[in-house]
Amino acid sequence: MADVSRFVRRLGGDTDRGQLLLVGALALAVLFVALALLLNTAIYTGNLATRDAGVDAAPVIEYTAESRTAGVEAIRSVNDRNNSDLTNLSTALRSTITRWDEQASHHRAVGGDLAAVEVASVTNGTRIQQDDDSRDFTNETGGEDWTVAADSDLSAIRSLRFAVEESTLAYNPTIGPDEVFTVEIDSDTGTTTLYVYDTDDEPEVHVNDGGDTETCQSDTAGTVVIDVPNESVGGASCPALSNLTDVGGDISVDFRDSHRAGGTYSMVLDEQQSGLSTLGVDDLDGGTPYWTDAIYSAQFNVTYRTEDIDYAAGIEVRPE
Repeated sequence: MADVSRFVRRLGGDTDRGQLLLVGALALAVLFVALALLLNTAIYTGNLATRDAGVDAAPVIEYTAESRTAGVEAIRSVNDRNNSDLTNLSTALRSTITRWDEQASHHRAVGGDLAAVEVASVTNGTRIQQDDDSRDFTNETGGEDWTVAADSDLSAIRSLRFAVEESTLAYNPTIGPDEVFTVEIDSDTGTTTLYVYDTDDEPEVHVNDGGDTETCQSDTAGTVVIDVPNESVGGASCPALSNLTDVGGDISVDFRDSHRAGGTYSMVLDEQQSGLSTLGVDDLDGGTPYWTDAIYSAQFNVTYRTEDIDYAAGIEVRPE
């Protein structure tokens, strides 16, 4: 009987320990499940926080880009249509941007956004051009070597373009002075020279910035467009053209042997005509080279407000 009693007591003790182990295992399982749930919740919450923390700036970027594009087109338009004097140009630009702003801001207000753009300031300038494509590039009296514009305060040129008739160009010349039509732009940082001529294939330009040189051949014949801001010659890429307008101050623009090329050209300078030495340019469009008042660039104030954004900045608007 004593042996049986000891066995029962031993069995009871093992049962207690088994029950304790079982309860402990269940507790640990519940704990691990709870920890997993907490961890998943934390990760999910963190993802939401990351997504919600960033403010969507796309509408601001889009509206600013739209304002700049509208400004570029407005400046081009008023320079073409309202160039009787600088006051008229400024008034026309501000009126045009006001009308555009009314429409654009109304569109944005539908989505609950407050947007506005206005002209803060205008940089006045001068446009020099020749529109008669049957004429060569000599000055108003037929001078072959002449200064188109020069001034110590002249510091920028934009929208420099030529539409040259291939038949007027020197053919397979020796590149250099007294041989081909030459555009020479001097500034306090040096001299960049553009030579324009014809070859057995297509017309070419040769750019010399005082050190490096590059030759670019047109992809087209006939009327060849030399587009300096777009760095192209008759549709062919010509990065060296950027050296013509990437210059310093105290600028002088000169044409040499201008009887060796014909067609049209245009440029806009950041100096008013009253301060320029425009030698050989008329003040009226009578077939010869002439000048008009022009807006060179403008500063716009752009604002954009939503529940999450309060944006205000100034941007420069300058047609290329």
